[in-house]
Amino acid sequence: MRSVSAASCAVVLSCLAVGSCSFVPDFLAWANPWDGLKKYLFQDEVSPLDTTPGNSSSVLHHDVAPWTKGRTDGLPGKLSPGFAVSGPSARRRPVLKADAHDFPERLDEFRHKEPVVLRGLVRRWPATREWTWEQLADPAGKYRHFHLEKHLQQYFSTHAKNENLFLENIILQPPFSEDCPFATVTQQGDGPSKLLGSNFLPRLNQAWSESKKQAIREGLLDDEDYAESVQGFIIAGPAGAGGMLHMDPDSTAYWNALVHGRKRWMFLKPEELDALADALIHANLEQELGLLTLPPTNVSRPVTTRHMKRLLQKVPAIHWFGRLMPLLQEAKLDFGHAEVIVEAGELVYGPPGIWHIALALEDSICCSEQLIDDANLVRFVKDEGQPYEPAFAYLGCQAWRDAFRVDQM
Repeated sequence: MRSVSAASCAVVLSCLAVGSCSFVPDFLAWANPWDGLKKYLFQDEVSPLDTTPGNSSSVLHHDVAPWTKGRTDGLPGKLSPGFAVSGPSARRRPVLKADAHDFPERLDEFRHKEPVVLRGLVRRWPATREWTWEQLADPAGKYRHFHLEKHLQQYFSTHAKNENLFLENIILQPPFSEDCPFATVTQQGDGPSKLLGSNFLPRLNQAWSESKKQAIREGLLDDEDYAESVQGFIIAGPAGAGGMLHMDPDSTAYWNALVHGRKRWMFLKPEELDALADALIHANLEQELGLLTLPPTNVSRPVTTRHMKRLLQKVPAIHWFGRLMPLLQEAKLDFGHAEVIVEAGELVYGPPGIWHIALALEDSICCSEQLIDDANLVRFVKDEGQPYEPAFAYLGCQAWRDAFRVDQM
């Protein structure tokens, strides 16, 4: 069980309490909280940025509060409409949007096969009312024990451009577990299946932790670096934020509930990514692709499919949708993929083994959970796709045995 890959998240901040602090943001001193927080922290260091697709300078927008009073007092921060527009494609597959109430009957149709977007669930969650900048960063409010104002201060001072803020496992603890009731989406232990079935990850993490303690006591391990897998996140960021093309680690599936904002998602099967890489090579676009990576890459021929795939995984979402997609359209390169615009109040289910990338079209905040069930359990325990390490193999087998009372492999 390894940590989340660098490609899947730009910033990961621990959700542990970091001690008392005297930082008290005065959100009410400005018309909107997002801009108010920035001005409080950095005075005049933050300025409005352009949001035009293809612009060579920054293409982000930080002027208006996300998921806050901006919904009633003004427009939320958002990218220009061009970022949400898809050009003509004969090979693009739509992603189904289904009613959550009827979905359990169709779960096997999508589980470990295709992404799907579910409606009619997230809007009822307390997070839609509670997750405002005022409340999240209020040192005296309901989230005060998490000291989020310090996380936000670090985020804005270092990464608040085209990267997301990730808070690990924070949704497992109240009040976040009540705001984003993940246990109503997946069954966390024994019992009837929930909306997206059962999630074995909690019991595997518990068994992994116990196996690690025992191995250390017996001298089989000499440190505690072998951490349990992250089960859930809160992910937030301004319009323009997003990760890079990635496949979730540990062979996990996932769901991602958009509480506020709007996002554009794209999904590629492994063979579709291979085909896209080959098409770029045949079109001699490797240099153009290298300029879109972060940091920019100087590419020289000959280039292999594997090399091009690595380059594609280094393109930030803002460039993927704002510059790479127009480049492919201009070169008349069509490629197989699935795509969808996810609106606030919708939940994305993503199967394991599928590449994906998402761009915040508006200032956004969401919660998510990683999923292990009977279909990807063996791959998870075997740690497929990673170099063999005896310690991981030992702990994985022990956790599997203890979590499911398996007598032998």
